Amino acid sequence: MKHTLKKGKASNYEVEIIFTGDDQSKEKQHVLLSFQKDMEKPGYRKGHVPLDIVERNVDPKYFEMAVTEYIINHALQHILEENSDIKFIGEPYGYNQNKKDDQTTVTIFLDVYPEVEIKKDDWKKEAIKPISSKVEEKEIEEALHNLKRQYADYQDTEVLEKDTVSKIWLNFVDKNGETLEKWTSYIGEPEFNEDPFWEKTFVGKKKWEVVDIKYDEKKLPIVLQVKDKENKPETLKVTISDVKKQVLPDFTPETIEKLFWKQSEVKDEKQLRDYIKDQLAVQKEQNELIKGVEEYVSKIREKFMSVIIPKTMIDEEFKSRVHSLEHRFGSKEKVQEYMKSMTEEQAKDFVDSIQKASAESLEKFFILNKVAELLGIDLDRENGAQNFWVERKIYEYFNPTDKKEEKKAAKAEKKETKKEEKSEKNSKK
Repeated sequence: MKHTLKKGKASNYEVEIIFTGDDQSKEKQHVLLSFQKDMEKPGYRKGHVPLDIVERNVDPKYFEMAVTEYIINHALQHILEENSDIKFIGEPYGYNQNKKDDQTTVTIFLDVYPEVEIKKDDWKKEAIKPISSKVEEKEIEEALHNLKRQYADYQDTEVLEKDTVSKIWLNFVDKNGETLEKWTSYIGEPEFNEDPFWEKTFVGKKKWEVVDIKYDEKKLPIVLQVKDKENKPETLKVTISDVKKQVLPDFTPETIEKLFWKQSEVKDEKQLRDYIKDQLAVQKEQNELIKGVEEYVSKIREKFMSVIIPKTMIDEEFKSRVHSLEHRFGSKEKVQEYMKSMTEEQAKDFVDSIQKASAESLEKFFILNKVAELLGIDLDRENGAQNFWVERKIYEYFNPTDKKEEKKAAKAEKKETKKEEKSEKNSKK
């Protein structure tokens, strides 16, 4: 038996194992012993059936497969021992067997831990721009409005307007007036913001009014399209069954105490606005951090460094993303149903996009960690991956906190000096 190990092009190695009929005969004994352990025959205790009887009672094809598997595993064990310096990962894949005369050749692939290649050493000239967590007044107003919407009251009203939430009955009928499909839906702020169709068609309509719409998929939002693509309806009859007006609360001290409990540090609207501002600043700083580092890594990946991610890792990342998709849709079956609603080409593009995103995500991850390593940033993650620890460390390398504090102190000192100078001039007058 012979085996060779040849470096591949995709962060892997190609293993070639060659064996003959004599090699199979030599390993026959080991395989028979493994079958003997579980075999039971009348007149013999379990595990003590003679080997010649064991061999006669095993399907020859199955037995040959077991011998081949034993030889391959034995060869792989030798390869791992002989190349202990190589970081092999995952399970063997891409199995191919070719038999010619008395010789069998098996080729398989083993993935290795990816290594980042530095194409140009001037990557250090790139830097991450300083980020800002300044919160604008309009952002506070928007967050305050969204918070009020969470605690809004809904009162019955007769006319559908842009500030109402309405339940509608959808009845899809053919040219003979026969119902093909029907279900319920809702019209509210998300729909009005998404498509002008909703405002144009429904604003001003009254409760229990029936709106007849000519069925045209090119003009209708997707939520108003039938699931059965073969039997197209002639008309969509929409009945407005319930209309409620959204009434936003005023955040008085009494309302705040009722909503946020007495123990809350927030006692009035001013304190609530300050709290919102602080939370938005934290969120904005984190978003800007992620965006800044993402742009930096993308630039490094495009110009200066490259890494080939092995199939094993991409497959695992792909599975993880599909699992997240199933969780978001509610079940594996719903994802499959969504895929079936696409054309064959669309479904293929959809899967390919997840595969591509999986590879790109891993590439960026390894380049990010390589940059941290080359910059001398300690990668001992005591705090885990929480709060984007590596990203924050890399950002701070280019934008040290002490420099920020120095600039802030200098600015404050300059402001104080101007104030003193102004005060001195006024006193002289």
